[in-house]
Amino acid sequence: MEDLKGKFIVSEEIDEKRIRELVERSLPFFRVSKSGEVIIDKSELSSLEKVKASLVARFLAHKLDSGISPEVNAEELSGYLMIPKNQVAARLKELGDEKFAFRVRRGIYSVNPSRIEDFLNDLENEYGAGK
Repeated sequence: MEDLKGKFIVSEEIDEKRIRELVERSLPFFRVSKSGEVIIDKSELSSLEKVKASLVARFLAHKLDSGISPEVNAEELSGYLMIPKNQVAARLKELGDEKFAFRVRRGIYSVNPSRIEDFLNDLENEYGAGK
């Protein structure tokens, strides 16, 4: 029964090997500076994709360096994505409603880790992996 339990009830944490894979898949699209600013390398991403990428990037960066917060807000995203703050806030709310992101507290969001792989699949399908 314990064996079955271990297969069926899984940890919500992403292990180190999985983080490595997700980071490698993210590199053609985005990176994070040491200060936590997200750098979008694929300029043709839509505004929504850029906001999603920022949530994913900060989560992965936090897993690699605990000094980088996994949480983001509209003001900081607006600053480095060059998207008006009201548009970023609207996208964050949409992503919260879709369960792509969790609202940590008013105006502060973090990605839902279970949605990262699907997002990366979508990016790779749309823009090509490693291009």
